Amino acid sequence: MVFRHGAAIDALQAEGGRISGLRLAGGEMLAADAYVVALGSWSPLLLKPLGIGVPVYPAKGYSATIPLTAGEVTNDLAPTVSLTDDGCKIVFSRLGDRLRVAGTAEFTGYDTTLNDVRCQALVRRTHTIFPRLSASNVEFWAGLRPATPSNVPLIGATRLSNLYLNTGHGTPRRTSGPGLQAAGGHGPDASRTSIRRRTWRIATADFGAAPSWRRLRVSH
Repeated sequence: MVFRHGAAIDALQAEGGRISGLRLAGGEMLAADAYVVALGSWSPLLLKPLGIGVPVYPAKGYSATIPLTAGEVTNDLAPTVSLTDDGCKIVFSRLGDRLRVAGTAEFTGYDTTLNDVRCQALVRRTHTIFPRLSASNVEFWAGLRPATPSNVPLIGATRLSNLYLNTGHGTPRRTSGPGLQAAGGHGPDASRTSIRRRTWRIATADFGAAPSWRRLRVSH
């Protein structure tokens, strides 16, 4: 296996009902037996020129990473396990001597500009729940979640015989994506595991397709 770090994909080329190659931004062509689109929020941009429309939308989420002082760590003023605030739809994760707070969702296209109102809302909520934290020198970040209307990912075949999808994982993309890739068995030699059958029935239900690994057809 070869990883091409920093290589930008320009387009997938289709011919005769299948993908014939992948063109990189510099013009280099790559060929393979099968192709899996796992580009998260950017998956629709690569698929649209092929006439394949997928309901994956970039939902901008925010995080605030709060450094913890030695006293805050020693006195256990911050949580040591992951917590979810269902009322405000945010989560808290302990990362050593830091506390990460994440949540919110904005539909602003592919814009990742930080909205200060959103950022400060995370800090205020943290102060409300953990009032003894200083929460200074906070580092803010925003990223795009590949969301679907049903919050169910798209996994499996397309109308092009050697093109497969593993996208639309929403909030748990880093945790569910690799696992479903392993369980999904993209390609002609996919074995039939119980995990795959259950996942595939869910994934195809919203498209009105039969619960079969081979029969999902996603298009405009």
